Amino acid sequence: MRNVLRAWLVGAACTVIAISVGCGTAPTCNVSPVEIEELREDVAAVEKNLATAQERSDNLAKELAAKQADLDSKKGKPDELRARLEAMRKGSGRLEKPKAGDTKTTTKPSGGTAKKEQS
Repeated sequence: MRNVLRAWLVGAACTVIAISVGCGTAPTCNVSPVEIEELREDVAAVEKNLATAQERSDNLAKELAAKQADLDSKKGKPDELRARLEAMRKGSGRLEKPKAGDTKTTTKPSGGTAKKEQS
């Protein structure tokens, strides 16, 4: 019997507290309509950028799939691809690979590019 009475008292106390806290006045909003409109414009710009990025991502995913398919089709033919590479090198005039010890450096002439000081 005591437990039932205690449960009723706790329940009534919780109900009184919930009603008194829940029925308080709502805080006033201190945001101006101009700020709200600016935020809406910002959100619209961000959504537009997101749509553009999503479209670019989709295009890049398609390109990647195409490149992967091309790579997979060429994986089994290394000898044929080496022969094509050699033919292209011969056609471009490069018959030999550059040697490791060969250091060809080209420098640009630096004549007349510096400004003269005026006295």
